[in-house]
Amino acid sequence: MKGKTNSSFTMCILFLLLLTCQVHARNNAYQNTLEEVRIALMDVRKDFSEQKMELELLKEKLAKIQNPENPSHRIEEIEKTQEKILSDLRQLSGHANQTSNALTVLEKQVEKTSQRINEVVKLKSTLNSISKAIGTNAKTHKISSGDSLEKIARKYNTTVDDLKGANGLTSNTIIIGQELKIP
Repeated sequence: MKGKTNSSFTMCILFLLLLTCQVHARNNAYQNTLEEVRIALMDVRKDFSEQKMELELLKEKLAKIQNPENPSHRIEEIEKTQEKILSDLRQLSGHANQTSNALTVLEKQVEKTSQRINEVVKLKSTLNSISKAIGTNAKTHKISSGDSLEKIARKYNTTVDDLKGANGLTSNTIIIGQELKIP
């Protein structure tokens, strides 16, 4: 009997172990399924939240379309834009005035320079005329044998130094055939 009891007892224990294993296996399977359901539920919640946000955005857009902006707000925006344009125009006008003033100053400088150039041209013309007149009326003396600067100066009522200056001479030496200008 003792052997039968042990054997029955062992069988009971084995049976209980088998049941426990089955319950445990089922429990693991249920836990895996439960985890999958939780993940799926989280995905559904996320999708629902995204759909809800999109719905709110669409409601806002619809409200804007159905109810145009407050006209006074639009008027304020137009006034701000107008002020900006006026400010830009004032600034542009200031730059235009500065540019105009600078051009006026430059025109006056160009006019003065032009007048000076005309004066120089007239002076040059006058000097050329005077030079030609002096050149054609200028007296000259051709050196011949026995001439000296003293004799020539006495003959033409001038000085030796004036003769030397008019002819670029540095000494009293003169050569036969040389032409001297008489000052």
